[in-house]
Amino acid sequence: MQVVVAGASGALGRCVARALAARGHAVRAVGRSAERTRRALGDVAPEARVFTWNDRGAACRDADAILSCVGATTRPVLRGWRPYTSVDVRANTELIEAARTAGAPRFVYVSVHHDDAMRGLGYVRAHERVVDALHRSGLDAYVLRPTGFFSAFDAMLDMARSGAIPEIGGGTARTNPIADADLADLCVEALEGRGPRERSAGGPEILTRRDIADLAFRAVGAAPRHRKVPAGVLRAIATVMRPLHPRLSQLVSFITAISERDLVAEPAGTQRLEHYLRDRARA
Repeated sequence: MQVVVAGASGALGRCVARALAARGHAVRAVGRSAERTRRALGDVAPEARVFTWNDRGAACRDADAILSCVGATTRPVLRGWRPYTSVDVRANTELIEAARTAGAPRFVYVSVHHDDAMRGLGYVRAHERVVDALHRSGLDAYVLRPTGFFSAFDAMLDMARSGAIPEIGGGTARTNPIADADLADLCVEALEGRGPRERSAGGPEILTRRDIADLAFRAVGAAPRHRKVPAGVLRAIATVMRPLHPRLSQLVSFITAISERDLVAEPAGTQRLEHYLRDRARA
């Protein structure tokens, strides 16, 4: 198949491109920067054709399927202040329209696993608005809602090396994060028209938030040190930040919410977070 991967330079996009190439599919990689995208895919899908975002229409032309893992970063950086409800929705609706105009039949979107109480959060609301737009488009739609990707925990290694990892809500909330590569396999199944139309997906093991932090400490060979942060303080910070830095406000609200509640999705894949963090710490 000819498959468009939008967001190809990110951690998940790279894994999807690798998995597609391994199955003999042709990859059309779409990214903001052609140079960055080529560099990111050089060792995983060297034959991929690279398109900039402005050329997304050309990338979608005669494509068999399109995957979107496009979205504003979830790293807590100060640059890029526009909220997820602006950035993510606009980018993905533009891509959906490009797919519809080009006649590409299948569209796979990577959303986020959440419960009903989280639907009002800006980060979750942005993803669900994209899902609604996709269903209205008439495309052959598939939606994946994963728990946290393994790569999202890379920052914990730096915090563990520095001496302490913040602990919100007591560290008892449970989740089952999924390896980027295992999620990529589910994306490829959907791109090939296999599997359920919508699914929430997590990894094979259930861990508390404190368990995850302890795995990061173990990976870097440091004694666990948890710095307790009251959830109410973070919610207050998010409120204050809302007019000053909307995206950071939405991110803080989302992180606080997932730290206070169990978010366990249907298990998939085989990879374990302990092994991933150990390998990343040694890299």
